[in-house]
This record gives sequence, structure tokens and C-alpha cells, in this order.
Amino acid sequence: MSDKIAVVLAADRHSRPEQEAIQGLLVAGLEHRPELDVTVVPHLYDLAPDGPAVRLLRSIRGDMIVLAWLYPRSAFWVLDASGVRGRLGRTFSLPEEDAPEPSRRKSGEAKAKTKIPDRTIWCFDLRAYDDPEPYLRQIDEIVAEKFGVAEPVAGRTNGEAKRLEEPTRARWYPVIDLERCTDCKECLNFCLFGVFSLDAAGGTIVEQPDACRPGCPACARICPSGAIMFPQHKDPAIAGDPNASLQGLKLDLSQIFAGVDPAALAAQERQRALGDTGPVASDTATKQPPPPAAKPDLDQLVDKVDGLDL
Repeated sequence: MSDKIAVVLAADRHSRPEQEAIQGLLVAGLEHRPELDVTVVPHLYDLAPDGPAVRLLRSIRGDMIVLAWLYPRSAFWVLDASGVRGRLGRTFSLPEEDAPEPSRRKSGEAKAKTKIPDRTIWCFDLRAYDDPEPYLRQIDEIVAEKFGVAEPVAGRTNGEAKRLEEPTRARWYPVIDLERCTDCKECLNFCLFGVFSLDAAGGTIVEQPDACRPGCPACARICPSGAIMFPQHKDPAIAGDPNASLQGLKLDLSQIFAGVDPAALAAQERQRALGDTGPVASDTATKQPPPPAAKPDLDQLVDKVDGLDL
């Protein structure tokens, strides 16, 4: 068993002064807990697949605490997609009823052979509080349970936190929740950009993440099990909020827009992402019947959807 818990604080893309303040207070508090090994990295979702931060994360063998400006479910599966695996720990950001067991990868021989390390990854959403104390208190509880240490001791320190600087760019790509994914291949058939593929056992994977068109969440809308997330999307259901139901979102859309098929909205989003490449004649998913003339144009509907606070 490791004598420390790795703590990774992932900064936001463009941290505002108040975000910088809470990040600074968190780091200062964590540095006085010698049971922790603290590292600050750039925004988790934007890390390059083979960059220094991802290599560092893969090198961590023991338990891990992750503080990021993301929903914990999406942060966990972003890590998993980068080869950083474990079981998702329960926190105030992810209550017990929302934390999956690592049955993962229930189907397919290759998935069954994927070894899940015997370690816990606790993910905290830094948007939950504007005060570092709730995070520090729960981290103290994690430390106490693991090491039997009741609280930080004045004067003790684990040294200054490491800061890993890495040039990043704003990325946009789908993340698959492998606990929800049923390998129905709807996303593979629907996506025109070559993002999805199959592994050796026929399981769905994101093979070309950077082929995804920025701003297009269409595959998340057509996924029957709500397994696809875009962590930076403004809709909580698509961004990975464990309390938001993607199915509920689809039903609400149908009611709001008087029967407009969510699949038609997804097809329209995809077509918009195609830009100047034009329609693909062979794709039946784009051949949705147009809404009655009295109803708004789909472009207007999508704009309205994007503006809703759902």
C-alpha cells in the first residue's frame, strides 16, 4: 500500500480570479497534509493523450483524488479513456446511489480482460463550492479512513505542490461511460467524422477523438443509454451530470417542440458540423422528414435548445 494518496488538481481552461483564489487556497491547505502528494495540472479534458500530464497520471499506482472543474462522472471517464483506471469513489460530488461499481466492460472478451486496478479514484467538482473547506474536510475523511489520521497536524507539511506546465489547446471529443454503454453501435453508425470504431472484441471505442467537430454533441443525443458525454457542453445531461437524465431531456425536447424528433435535432447538429462538406447521400439518418411548414425551422430549434437553461 502506498504511504501517500496522490491528489491532482486540474485547473480550468481560463481560470477567473475567483477560481484562481480557490485553487490557491486548496493547494495551500493540501500542502499541510503529509499523507498527500499534490500535483497541479492543466484542464483535465484538454490534456494531450500522450503528453507529460497523462504520462504522470498513468504512473500513479495507488489511490487518487482528483479536483477538476468537471462533473465527477465525466472526469472519471476522461481519466479512464487516458488509461488511468480504478473504481469511482463516493463523495458529496457523487452520492452513493450515483457511483457505479467497476463491473465495466461487461461485454466483450477484450473488455473482460481489461484489468481494473484495485484502487479508488475520488473525483470532486470544483464548481460545487466557492470555499475550499468542504473539499478539505472530505479529503481529511478519506485520509482518516485510509491512514487513521484524524486531522492535519500544525507544522507538518508534505512540501510544495508540484506544478506540471504543459501547453494545451481547447479540445472537443466524446467520452464514453463504459458502465452505461451497451455496444449498440448507434454512435458508430451515426457519426460521419470517423470518431468511433470497434476494438478487437467488437466493443465501441473513441478511436479518433480529435476528428470530432467542435460544438457537435449529436452522438450524445442519439445514444439510447446516455453513455456519451461531452464534458464541456453547457447542457448538464450531455456534460455528465449524474443528476440529469438524458432520456428526460429527449422527452422534454419532444414536448417543447411539439413532436420534433430528437434524432432529427441530432441529425441537424451533425449536418451543421459538416459545414461546407455537404450532405452524405448514403446516410439514411439525414433523411428525416421535414417538420410541417407551420413549425419553426430546425436551425431555429437548435438555436433555441442551445439557449435553454435545462
